[in-house]
Amino acid sequence: MKFEKDVAELGKIEVKFSSSKKVLLQKEKREQIFVPISNTLENIKLTNIRSFQTPTGTSKDTFITGIDMFYDGKIVLADESKCRLAITNQEGELIKTVQLGERCYDVAVIDKDTVATTLFLKRKVVIIDVNSAKVQRNLPTKDYCHGIISTGEQLVVSLYNKTIQLFDLSGNALSTSSTAADSGHCSVLNDKLYYTTYKSGVVYSTTLDGEVRWKFDCQKSDYPTGITNDTSGNIFVACRDSNQLTVVGQDGEKSRVLLTEEE
Repeated sequence: MKFEKDVAELGKIEVKFSSSKKVLLQKEKREQIFVPISNTLENIKLTNIRSFQTPTGTSKDTFITGIDMFYDGKIVLADESKCRLAITNQEGELIKTVQLGERCYDVAVIDKDTVATTLFLKRKVVIIDVNSAKVQRNLPTKDYCHGIISTGEQLVVSLYNKTIQLFDLSGNALSTSSTAADSGHCSVLNDKLYYTTYKSGVVYSTTLDGEVRWKFDCQKSDYPTGITNDTSGNIFVACRDSNQLTVVGQDGEKSRVLLTEEE
């Protein structure tokens, strides 16, 4: 699975919701109870905040395959071609790089000082202090490792052999879950797992044990790769070949294209 080679610019988008609230008044206690209404596909909007050049500019020597954001807005990029992590400020200006010595695929922020990145050919995840650039822990995986996310309590890693592997933040292997096909990236919300299968063009929602809840068919030519979710369970899917960002509802029935190449 590869990111488009001619991409030299990343954009940052913001998801805005128009979330209304109900106010219920109880006569006896005269209390106000605020009940948030779940975000729906119809009220999700994107705002382009800014665009910036990838570090060192040209796609010939920079191949960005993963991205995450620190809590203070700094951005960390996984640069497979240069075997490094690049850290930028919110405007995309390079702050520092962390050389890895091996090809990395994806990166996940753990806290303000620490990230985890997948070294897919070495079949391991490394946890790195970005200030000292030192490796704190090595986590061997059961196969080639691709996408990685941090839930705040666990690291969830997509593997090549139709498997997703979970670790705690201390590096202990917890469990594995089977997937319907090879998955490049995944996302987790509570006890629900979401992942993209780029070869078959399908997005799956399953339990953490691998039981399929629903699946959403993209066009095979779309090549769905990146995936994330909001707190309402809406799923955002980035498709490499169609250059589209699609949101899928929490039940997998409805979808809407949010962003196209022309936009």
